[in-house]
Amino acid sequence: MIRYLLVLFVLIVFSPLKLNAADVFLNKTNADTVSDKIPVFENASCKFSQEKLMKTSNSSLKSNGNFTFLKNKGVIFETTYPIHSTSSYTSGQNRIVNSIINSISNKNYSYIEKNFDIFYVQNNNSWIMGLKPKKEKQTAGEMNYIQIFGRTDNKNGIINKLIIDTKNIRTTIKFSECE
Repeated sequence: MIRYLLVLFVLIVFSPLKLNAADVFLNKTNADTVSDKIPVFENASCKFSQEKLMKTSNSSLKSNGNFTFLKNKGVIFETTYPIHSTSSYTSGQNRIVNSIINSISNKNYSYIEKNFDIFYVQNNNSWIMGLKPKKEKQTAGEMNYIQIFGRTDNKNGIINKLIIDTKNIRTTIKFSECE
């Protein structure tokens, strides 16, 4: 038994730390702490792939296209598959996501801290920020959580993936080929 515990201890201590999306919600923090750790974001253009999982039917819709982030203005998705369309995150639930991204990119976390409990984990240059709506906010009735997966390259931030989990839909957006 002692040998087993010793082996388990060695494996835990010396195994590489990996970021686990579920672990982020075990690490509650505040806006000041996150502000010091999250990198600066600049304008970006990327490719995106998106999957919307409908929880009630367990079916999914997939799409992809081009993503543009304009600092202080917002995000624009140009879907090229399965149909061509362009939309910006400026209304309803999308407005919330746009406000979050603008708050993070401008290192102004007052909107986030006012409306969400903040969670954060980091390993080397990779990090995950989790946001859960505060119970007293209207958003709590619509949204379960948001997870933002990113990394830091030369003091600039890159978001790799975004998960938006609502009562009926879980949307996962992955970004690639960012410039």
